[in-house]
Amino acid sequence: MLHPIVAATFYDSFNDFFRWLNKTFENPTLLFCIGMVLLVLFVWYFATEIDKRKRNVGTALLLGMGILCLISIFPLKERLKGGIDILGGSSFTLRVQPRENEDGTKQPITTQQIDKAKEVIEQRLNGFGTSDPLVATQGADHILVQMPGVKPEESAHIRKVLEEVAHLELRQVHPDNDRLVQNVAAGLEVVPGYKVFMLKGKDPGAEKTPILLSKRIGLSGQDVSDARPSTMRGDAVDIELTSAGGEKMIALTEHLTEKHDRIAVVVDNIAINAPVLQTVPLGRKFVIEGLHEPGEVQNLASNLMNPLENPLKIEESRDVSPLLGAAIVQQGVWAGALGLGLTFLFVLVYYRVAGIVAVAGLALNAVMLFGIMAMFGFTFSLPGIAGIVLTIGVAVDANVLVNERLREELEAGKSLRLAIASAYDKAFTAILDANVTSLITAVILFWLASSTVKGFAVTLTIGLLCSMFSAVLATRVLFRWGIDLGFLKQLSFLNLIKSKHFDFLGKRVPAVAVSLTLAVISIGVFFVKKEKSLGIDFTGGTRIEFLVGDKPISNIEAEKIINTPEMHLNKEAFVQDESNPTSGHLLSVRCDSRDSDAITAKLRETYPILSEKVTDPTTGKEHYKIDASKADVSSLIGGDAMRTSVLALALGLLGIFIYVTIRFEFSFAVGAFVAILHDCVISAGAVVLLGNELSLIHVGAILTIAGYSINDTIIIFDRIRERLSHSFGGHTMEEVMNEAINSTLSRTILTSGATLVAVLSLVILGGSTLRDFALVILVGIIVGTYSSIFVASPFVLWWGRGKNDKLRDDGVTAGGLTVDANPTVQ
Repeated sequence: MLHPIVAATFYDSFNDFFRWLNKTFENPTLLFCIGMVLLVLFVWYFATEIDKRKRNVGTALLLGMGILCLISIFPLKERLKGGIDILGGSSFTLRVQPRENEDGTKQPITTQQIDKAKEVIEQRLNGFGTSDPLVATQGADHILVQMPGVKPEESAHIRKVLEEVAHLELRQVHPDNDRLVQNVAAGLEVVPGYKVFMLKGKDPGAEKTPILLSKRIGLSGQDVSDARPSTMRGDAVDIELTSAGGEKMIALTEHLTEKHDRIAVVVDNIAINAPVLQTVPLGRKFVIEGLHEPGEVQNLASNLMNPLENPLKIEESRDVSPLLGAAIVQQGVWAGALGLGLTFLFVLVYYRVAGIVAVAGLALNAVMLFGIMAMFGFTFSLPGIAGIVLTIGVAVDANVLVNERLREELEAGKSLRLAIASAYDKAFTAILDANVTSLITAVILFWLASSTVKGFAVTLTIGLLCSMFSAVLATRVLFRWGIDLGFLKQLSFLNLIKSKHFDFLGKRVPAVAVSLTLAVISIGVFFVKKEKSLGIDFTGGTRIEFLVGDKPISNIEAEKIINTPEMHLNKEAFVQDESNPTSGHLLSVRCDSRDSDAITAKLRETYPILSEKVTDPTTGKEHYKIDASKADVSSLIGGDAMRTSVLALALGLLGIFIYVTIRFEFSFAVGAFVAILHDCVISAGAVVLLGNELSLIHVGAILTIAGYSINDTIIIFDRIRERLSHSFGGHTMEEVMNEAINSTLSRTILTSGATLVAVLSLVILGGSTLRDFALVILVGIIVGTYSSIFVASPFVLWWGRGKNDKLRDDGVTAGGLTVDANPTVQ
């Protein structure tokens, strides 16, 4: 066993070596050259027909990709970045507000204004010392701000900094302000060219008073060249103007009377002070006084140097405590490790030697996924962990498909070399079509999804590309080496699912009737539960979470305490208690945003475990031992989320419909469309029927189901297409489709079973978010497997019969295949 000092030295040297490698590979020219070499190898692999050369080129490509991705991963803590749901921190979604002209009309928001707001936010947040705050535009007028590592108690201060426009104006005070201001404020009198503002009190906490100021802006923040805390006074900021600003100041004050007229300093439509002029005219330097609040001087000086041209409104905020983040990591790691471990074990046991090759391909798939994520600086989020687990499930599907084809070719009496070549050739089109349809939904998710789901879309997109590479290329190269070196002479597999001859299509009427009933129930539950069926992502509101560990709080009791008349809540609050084997109990409250502070205070007052405080050893400040994690969503952004989700689902279905039409034909596209719609509706209904609220993470899961379900459907359609391309005289279309479904039945059950195991681990061990996501996927896999057999194929058959049973005469266009008018079965 290594001595701790020796181990630490080795660990540091290991990390230093990879830091040096990473710095070397960050050279754009070198990285471009490596990328071009890998691209040439990739094209060369598929272009050459010489078996030995194909093997060697593929090997070089695998080593190059593997080494590059391994270099990108290490050191782990520096290269693999966690999001706020893993590290804890704060996230804000801000809407950029339009500027108003002097007449009150609003200006259209421009791209330049969005970019300026993003730049100002980044500059303002630099002083917090957090690790790489993320500031990104979303849609036409939204900006996402994520700050991993920020403590919940700092969130309120960050919110204030983000919302402060720091729009500085100098306006003249009406000479007869004291006599006129009350009448104008009450609407009893109108003074042309002037309007009422509020003036801060001279003492901290004092009420604001009205003041009558000119509508004409004499000077603005654009004219400020420097702003810094005053060296002479603790409640003031020294301002220095630009040359043009100095000229404006002279023009503003030269006609005024010394020690009589007043100029008001207005920041964000609040008059900070309105001093009497001591000298006229004023020049390029002046002082803003009367700043009494803690930190107000520093904030104003900083913000005046980084003023926003447009106001910002926070429409969504999420605070995740580090304690909850650490628990989420533990949940995700245990759930992911168990799911992947069981999946790998299944592949090894069922496919034996071929299973070892498959696991090697899956391991390369994981290295490539993590490497590409690190290489491009993508952040790992909680939904991203679910995406990784699901990606492995999809990769297993490709390996199962190849191995089941390999079994068929070996049973047909082919040699091992020919059987492997034939299995990959026949499986390729199915793997390609299945992964492309999943990619369609992943790309749409990335394009339209919120930050909550985008992490999942990123890992799923990268994972799908990596799984195609590893399943089609990597494992084939490994098989080639095994045969050429004499390690592989024969292959044997378990065969627990024998080929059957079930009449699936003969049961199509009762099966579709069951599906229709479930779909009606799923839609009906939304009408029954109404608003209770939707989470705050769609309705707006606040979710408060306390991780209480092994000391559960009764959700029924807490809900009664919160919803008493004495609380004067704006809306009834709902409380849930969720338990997890690795982190204990999580108390979750959904309420109106206006009631969140009162509810938090009431719960801390009622339950001693929530009111315990500890002292931070670094700052000496007290804070609550159990932090409250909050998610605050406005109803406006909730409505946007609902519209975006519906659009994403519609575009996903349309994209799959078009692709299936191109690759197969219209009849198959109809069957696929109906099956996916069936799966999405029933999965969404299952969420509500199981007592949960539909949220954005569920939308991501439902779109994933669309991609996963079409996988299964495409495999069956591909086999139908293959059967149609051969002669089958004397057999009806129904018999041909039944034969195709039966021949793929073992692959369907094996793949669904392997993925179910991986997802089930997320349901059992995952936290609330992972569990919500995985539960929908679990339902979707079961429903999707059913619909691929009992919904998609029957609708293809019915649509063909609706065209006078001329499905065969239409020709199956994918792959250039056509159908003989009078075929015969071989």
